[in-house]
This record gives sequence, C-alpha cells and structure tokens, in this order.
Amino acid sequence: MTIRHHQIMYLLLFLLLSSVVSPVSASADSGDAASSSVESAEELVVGSTSLGKASIGGDSYMEVTDLMLLPGDQDGIVTFTVHVHNGGVSELSFKNYWVRLQSKAGSTFTANQLAQSGDTNRIAPGTSEMYSFYAKVSASTELQDLVIKLVQLDFSVSGFERVVGQMSPSADYSVATPVGANRSVRIDGTPFYANIHRTSISRNEDNYLPSIYFEMENKGTGSIKLPDLSYFIRTAQGHMYPLQATKVGKGMELQPLAEKEGLLSGSIPREAGAEGWQLVITETTTTSDGKSSLKLPVAFFKMPEAVEVEVSLGNDYEFSNKSGTYTARLTSLQRLPWEDQDILAANITLTNKGNQALPIPDLKGYFELDDAVTVEASLIRTDRVISLQPGKEVHLQLAGKIPYTSDFKDLNLILQEKTADNQVSDLLTFHHNKELMGMKMIPTDGTRTLTDIGQSAAYSVRSTQTFEGEGADLFTVQLRVENLEKRFTDLRKQVAQFKAEDGTVFPAHMTAINNKIIPGGKALIYIYGTIPKGYKTADLQLILGDAATFQGTGSGKGASEDEVGYVNAASFQLPDEIEDPKNGFAELDVYPYTLTLSHIGTQINFAQGTVMLDFDYDLKRDTFVETSMKDHSLIVELRDELSESGKEIIVSQTYELDGTDPIKSLQVGFHDTTITYTNKDTIYKIRDMKSYQLNVYHQFQNGQKKLLATKELDWFIYTD
Repeated sequence: MTIRHHQIMYLLLFLLLSSVVSPVSASADSGDAASSSVESAEELVVGSTSLGKASIGGDSYMEVTDLMLLPGDQDGIVTFTVHVHNGGVSELSFKNYWVRLQSKAGSTFTANQLAQSGDTNRIAPGTSEMYSFYAKVSASTELQDLVIKLVQLDFSVSGFERVVGQMSPSADYSVATPVGANRSVRIDGTPFYANIHRTSISRNEDNYLPSIYFEMENKGTGSIKLPDLSYFIRTAQGHMYPLQATKVGKGMELQPLAEKEGLLSGSIPREAGAEGWQLVITETTTTSDGKSSLKLPVAFFKMPEAVEVEVSLGNDYEFSNKSGTYTARLTSLQRLPWEDQDILAANITLTNKGNQALPIPDLKGYFELDDAVTVEASLIRTDRVISLQPGKEVHLQLAGKIPYTSDFKDLNLILQEKTADNQVSDLLTFHHNKELMGMKMIPTDGTRTLTDIGQSAAYSVRSTQTFEGEGADLFTVQLRVENLEKRFTDLRKQVAQFKAEDGTVFPAHMTAINNKIIPGGKALIYIYGTIPKGYKTADLQLILGDAATFQGTGSGKGASEDEVGYVNAASFQLPDEIEDPKNGFAELDVYPYTLTLSHIGTQINFAQGTVMLDFDYDLKRDTFVETSMKDHSLIVELRDELSESGKEIIVSQTYELDGTDPIKSLQVGFHDTTITYTNKDTIYKIRDMKSYQLNVYHQFQNGQKKLLATKELDWFIYTD
C-alpha cells in the first residue's frame, strides 16, 4: 500500500472521574515500550500509551501509540498513530513505508491514513512526524487480536518489502486513563492538561443520572478551539449511552494558561447497572475522499463504581440544558400539617455559577416514597425574577399532599424539566429520609429573615393574647413584618397554624394588609384561631409558611380543582401571655395604638334617670406600622351592683379605633367624651353609690374580648 501525503489528526483526551479519589500510578500497559508519564508531588500526568518501537536504521525509528478499538453492532473502528523519528543526517520519505493491520488469525483490514495538510511525507534530519490511521474491523474483533506491521520498501529483498516491525497489544494492554490522573493531550499541536474536578450520580425510578465535571487547562502559548467531539458512557455489557456536553462542545475556545470546567450529563437505565462504566470520547471527521463521515474513538477513561448519595440535603448538583448549566441545592424538605393531610414541601435553590445570564427553566417534579408510591408535586416560585444572573440564585418550592397517616422510610424528589414541545425529562434525583424533615425553630425573641428576590422580609412575634368568648376562645399572635426591599412592596402571602406539643393542630387566620409597605417599613398582622374554652396555650407554637396553590390530585368531587396549602415553613416559639389586667388606665397597649384614660368621673340625673360617665382620653398611633384594625374595638364599661337583685348595672360603650364617626370611635389625639345610660328603675336600685368598677376591654372578631385594665373608682369624684 502506498502512503500518500495527508493531514495529522490530533486526538483529544478528557478525564472524567470521581472528585474524591487518590492518584493512581500509570504502569506500562504496552508490549515493547512503557507509557509516557510524569509524576509530581501534587499530581500524576499521563501521556500516550506506546505499543512498541521499530528501528529503521541508525538512530531512526518508528513507534506505534494509542491503539484503540471502538466496538459496534455491525463493525468496529480501530485507530492508532505512527510516530516516525529521523535520527540520521539525511532526509527520510514516509512514501517508502507501509502500515498493515491484520488479526492474529490472518484476516486483513485496510488501514486508511487520515488526511493532513502540508507535505509531511518528508522528514528532515533530527525531526519527527506523526501519522494517524483508522480501519474498519469485524464486530467480533477484539483489541488483543490485532497485529500492526510496519513495512519498508526494499529492492534488495524478494517482493521488495521488508517488515521492520510487528506489534501486538499484550493481554493487559490498556489506553484508559487511570482513576485520579491528569491526561496530557495535544490539540493542533497545543498541549493541554485535563483533570477530574468532581462527579455525582443520582437516580430516579428508571435511570441513573450521572453528572461528570472536569477541567481543561491550556498549557500552550496560543488559543485553541475544540473539534466536534461526542461523549458516551459504555457499560460493562458494552452498551453505549450518549452524554450531553456543556462548555466542551465544538468550537469552545481555550486561552493560554486558562482553565475551563465542563459538564457531561445523561441517563443510563438502571437495568444496565452502575458498575464497570467507561467514559468514551469520539470525534466526528470525514473520510479521505470527503464523501462520508466517521465517528472515531478518541479516548477511554476508567470510571469508578457509581456511588449513590444517601442524603442530598445541602449538596450541590449541576444539570444542563440548551441554555446552559445550573446548580441545584436541596435546602430543606419538610412534612407540614394541613387539615386532614400533610404537605411534603421541598425548598430548592437554583444558582448560576457561569458568567452569562440564564433563563429560569420550566421545572416540575414529583416525590417517590419508598420506591413505590408517587406523589405529584406543584412548583411554587417566591422570587420575582425573569432571569438568573451570573452569581445569583433563585428559590423554588415543590410541594405535594399525602394523608397525614402516611408513613415511609425513604423519599426521593425527582426534579424534571418541561421543554417547548411539552416533553418532560429527568434532571436530578434528591434522596432524603423522614428523620431530616423538621422545621426551623425561631426562639421567642428571634427573627426569621427571608431573602427571596423582590419579597425580602423579616418576621418576629410581638405578643400573644387570648380573647374570651361564650363557647370558645380566640387565641391571637401579633406578628411584626419588616419590608427589607428597597421599593414599596406588597407583603408575601402567608399561611399560619397553631400546633400543640401533642401534635394537635388548630387552623389559623391572618388579618389582611391591603397597602404596600414602604422600604424599611413595618406591618402588624394578627394571627388568630379558635381554641376550646380554657385550653392551655403555653405549649402552642406558630407554624408560618408561604401560601401556595397545589394542583388538585385527589379523587371525588372537585378533585381537579386547585387546592391551597403552604411551603417554606418555620415554627415560632411564642412568648408568655400577659394575663393580668392593669390596675389603671395609662398606656393601655392596643398596638399599634396606645390609649390613656384620665379625668374619669360620673354624674347622675335622678329626675331623668340618667348616668353619665365622663373621661378624657389620649389615643396615640405608631404611624410607621401598617395594619388593619377593622375587626378591633375598645369597650369602656362601668359596673355596679343593684341592692335588691344582686344583679349588675352595666354602662358601656363600644368604640372603633380611629374610625370615621366621632361618636362611635376614638380619634387619634387628646379628646373628651361621655357615655350616657338612661333607666330610672335601675338607677334608683344601685346599692350604695360608694364605688364602681371601671373596665376597659379589647374586643376582637365576633364579641371575644380581653380585659386590658380594671379599677375601683368612687362615684361622683373625678380622678386626676
């Protein structure tokens, strides 16, 4: 076979292995010569693997390196490189040499030289040239079956051919880069180092989902662009599964001394197993006649056994799509009480670690309990952003409902992406267990700060109060909310519940704040729920989370309708309630109002049968606090006993707080007012008119009230 003048093809090798491995020494996996490797104190660098050398006279020789076989269903593809070194004083011509490929059984295969530019058939004294070859072999051919013969044109021998070298791989020959090593490669003459950065693997019900990260460093003096490469996982059974490449695709440019990290990701059926994997890299090129394309093997890498993460909480995992690479972290996974169900709520942080803005992907997902039960999840977004800027993050929640009686040991959260054509693909699987599903506890004097973009706010509990009713009581919590944004903003919608130490849950309601809050401004929200009369509230905790809408997944009437729930919850320890009323009427707390009564006195007109209770009042309001006091009122009440029946006379007035009607409401500022009661029969029966009891109540909702202050005062005498 006459060898024509062709172009050199340089093969790219990448190393994709586990990030937590130790370097492994590179031994001579060759027949006649050892692998080229350099070991330093910090890293092991592996170069080409030699099959052997053949002398061609004097100090000149030919060397065969990197013999590789890519098996296929119909046939296999073999590639190798021949290095020719001219150690003489005169020029060598590669036209005087042939390369033949055959099997040990005698089958011959056509070795085709890959095209290369320039007249490289002429090898000057003291220089070397490389020539790359490929051949198609039968599907049953194995690497150790191959024999490479190097033949020289020699008119002094019969047939004019002289075999100068014959090489065959040994039984332990391998070109796979060992675990933990760096690979030294040359691309268009530029040297590179490729090394593993880290790897991870998750799984869903059907597939393993590997994510393989690596770095490349340009060791040359000029920039270089990568050729058209493809990446595969090859299983122990020989099955090939494609990987999606990010930042290491065709045309990626690497600057001198610059490092760049890439990601390979894909899915491998669980039936294929996770042991004995190899990473295979191929390059698509054209045949020498330019009529067809070839997918040639470039490199093989030994992969460590796949280790599945037992618990994924707090770990970073990367996934890629057509837009770029994202980093996902499971920050919390909670089981939250909700009516006759529980909510499984996962909080995921999505980060852009690149240098270009990325769109927010269309994500969805589901929970899998004990590898048996599937729970559909709804996606909830709390951040107000339309893109993910470099170095920034957004928060997402996935939530679904289960019966509160459900029990399970292990839980998987499968994160998916929906594409423009409504196809759904699995991205990541987070593993968890029920022991790691508690809510963050906020102490009584603590603050919970939420930093979602556009809705940053701080939450703290101010006080607790119990309003007594006829058949049941109303337990309330005053919640302070501070706007941490730099703009006017609406408060994020929250859902609240009260939970007792024994697991009993009481639904709670929240007063609405309809106005936007100024930057740095505060709002006061009343959270309230009905509890049995006399219920001990000392052990109650407040559960507070972001309101969420779930897709209806139940059965029966209305099953397809959206349902309400909550996610991203925390539990607040509540301060002790101040139960004893004040013995006086100064600085009564009806936050954000403060009320002081003074100059209190009574008058009676016996002719008309009228009692008049006069007092001055000073009502102050913290104007920096936004709140709604629509369902709140104050009751000022005079009580005394009747002489005959023992019953009480009650003179009272209910006032709105800062209402529009000056007769029915208390106005902010200093004012005076009179409560009038007319009933001749009752007035004449007051016991002794020495003293009476004056009470001030805070009334909330439907008549439930709390006694704020009480004091015995003398009839007809005005207080200071």
